[in-house]
Amino acid sequence: MFPLAHSSYWVASALASQYLPTAALDALRLSRLRSMLAYVEREVPFYRELWRKAKVGPDSVKRLEDLSRFPVPNRRQIEEDPSCIVSQRHLELHRQGTAYIRRSGGSSGGPQLEIHSDEASWSRLDGFYFRAFAALGYRPWDPLAYFWSASFRKRAHNYLGIMPKVGVPAMLDEAAQIAILEQNPGIWWYYHPTSLFPLARRFPERLRATVPERVICHAELLPDAMRHAIEDVLGRPVYNQYGTSEFNRMAWECPAKQGYHIDADSVIFEILNDDGQPVKAGETGRVVATGLINRMMPLIRYELGDLVVASDRRCSCGRTLPMIERIEGRVKDLFVLPGGGRRTPREMLEPYASIPGVEQYRVTVEGEQSLLIEIVAPEVRFADIAAEAKKRGSDLCPGVSVRVERIADIPKAPTGKRVLLVNRLRAAANRSRPEFTL
Repeated sequence: MFPLAHSSYWVASALASQYLPTAALDALRLSRLRSMLAYVEREVPFYRELWRKAKVGPDSVKRLEDLSRFPVPNRRQIEEDPSCIVSQRHLELHRQGTAYIRRSGGSSGGPQLEIHSDEASWSRLDGFYFRAFAALGYRPWDPLAYFWSASFRKRAHNYLGIMPKVGVPAMLDEAAQIAILEQNPGIWWYYHPTSLFPLARRFPERLRATVPERVICHAELLPDAMRHAIEDVLGRPVYNQYGTSEFNRMAWECPAKQGYHIDADSVIFEILNDDGQPVKAGETGRVVATGLINRMMPLIRYELGDLVVASDRRCSCGRTLPMIERIEGRVKDLFVLPGGGRRTPREMLEPYASIPGVEQYRVTVEGEQSLLIEIVAPEVRFADIAAEAKKRGSDLCPGVSVRVERIADIPKAPTGKRVLLVNRLRAAANRSRPEFTL
């Protein structure tokens, strides 16, 4: 099938399936899961052997819940030899390196992982990618200011003027970024929050004058205070989307903003506690994900290393897709308090964006009882800012010594992301392998 026609079919399918009755949606998901498991058993010896030892297989799945009987593969083994999960029929395509390739940021604690997708799988993923935008009123001809580290690979629909992109290279400084945005007023923005927040604080009037049609954040953790600071400047709501290189789009906010709709017809989320059991609604757990689309490098019960809050909510928008309440960040960045209890990465970053004058900030866990808060802010106001940041840090983490320092900038990683939370304790503990238990 012509790629554009194939993508169009999956766009229509995704737009329709988000409103299916729950029973029909679950039946669709179960059908796709069983089809994927049968395919993987035939095509990927790595999984076939893993499942044989666990005495499970595609016939073991009668309900979606039966997926929990399958073993979670060793993530480090996949990271060190990604070819182990490439299907037999795609081995040559993988060797040539001519498929669609996405690279993880390595932020889970392991090496950067390349995920390859064949043309058919990628065009299917287009449907779920587009659905998240369409939920906010996006039309195929609307231009999009796209903040990203890699150069764009034009596809058939781009040459036809569908989903046109205005590239905003992620490594540009704030002055160069705002110049591009000013040249393209009134369009959609698709942006990293750690770069949009400094724009809002340094150039509020110029940023407000660009009048974006919609603002979508992605690729990084978005604390509520950072979101609100951006919204206050723009006078526009900021929507967030959750995705990974491994699965592409996975969850997103609609205009109702009552949580995140999971692309459950594309990826199955299991949200698990320390013991590998499903958490209850309102509880935080780690994500184990199973892809239903990519048949070149299938990921079955893959430990993402992310924390989310489970939900049993059904959104007032009428979509029947299951939901999560919010994203809490990386498991590796959890901070255990000296007196017991713990703080998630989102909680660790939440207090500081609402302090007037803060342009950027970074929190470093230096030891079991010590934090460093680094802040980019005008020198003339820094004494007051530092005092407030120290108070907020101490209130959040009782029993912990808090230092505050002024710095000139927080550098970006090669992906264009700014790392706002550094946990030296976890980094030292995880030199040999990523840790994914709570």
